[in-house]
Amino acid sequence: MLKPRLHKAIVWTFNVILAIFVVPIALLVTTIITNIESCRRKEEKSIKNEVAVVTGSATGLGKHLAIALAARGCHVAICDINFDLAVTTAQEIADKYGVKTKAYKVDVSKYDEIVELNKKLTDDIGAATILVNNAGLMLHADRLNPTVEEIQTMINVNYTSHFWTNRVFKENMRRAEKGYIMAICSIAGLHVMVENEPYSSTKFAVRTLMRALRALLKIEGLHYIHLTTVFPIFIATSSKLIQLSIDEGFGKIYPLLKSEEVAQRAVSGMLRGEVEVIIPSYIALTYRLYVLFPQRVQDWINAFYVRRSKKYKKI
Repeated sequence: MLKPRLHKAIVWTFNVILAIFVVPIALLVTTIITNIESCRRKEEKSIKNEVAVVTGSATGLGKHLAIALAARGCHVAICDINFDLAVTTAQEIADKYGVKTKAYKVDVSKYDEIVELNKKLTDDIGAATILVNNAGLMLHADRLNPTVEEIQTMINVNYTSHFWTNRVFKENMRRAEKGYIMAICSIAGLHVMVENEPYSSTKFAVRTLMRALRALLKIEGLHYIHLTTVFPIFIATSSKLIQLSIDEGFGKIYPLLKSEEVAQRAVSGMLRGEVEVIIPSYIALTYRLYVLFPQRVQDWINAFYVRRSKKYKKI
């Protein structure tokens, strides 16, 4: 049995070798593969006259995802807890793109409401074979000290709701032998958001859920159901989020994305068969490099980003 000092020396040497040789080689290989995949992207599949469900689509990114689908000739169900805004959005899309739309008031965290949504939508427009899980919560009244109720609500909306929607609408896809499921995740599902662990945890959970579902579909032989998980950096969806980004210093580190750009890239990636869409794409390289490091090095990187954001933080 190795002595403790010898064991530590071996581990340290291995980590040095990993950092000097393996990490750069792995990064180079990843860069080459990413560029090859980018050049070989397939043409978008047509979704004309298909029916899509987009959760949290009355405003923000969800609205622009619905628009991106409608622009491709897809009929869209605008689902949101804010029914009045959902009605307005549905009418705007119908008037501009000439597709069928309808607004539905839905609390995605409640399974019974998802079941009822599917029944109503099937009667109103048709059976949905495209599901976009976009609904999500991020902000707390006090981000560093959220209440128990706030945390539970966030888990229910950001994570548990995906179970309910996937379960219900997957059956439509099974019967039709075609379908798409898109999950709007976050960069916080790749890199830990240190000072907002409830939010980051739900996003890591969504990524794992989509990977598990993909494996299950392969086992079940449902190869015609395509999954896409989208990981955008912060999106300028509201003045409150923009102000938070400025106040907390994140805006100096990460660019704020436009909803329209993210929506177009997400839908295009889904229809091209991309499994994971990371926006902007350079984050994919930094993430793949990050996970190669030992945990202690990852801790240092996390601490560096926290210190850097606090440097720019408004007091």
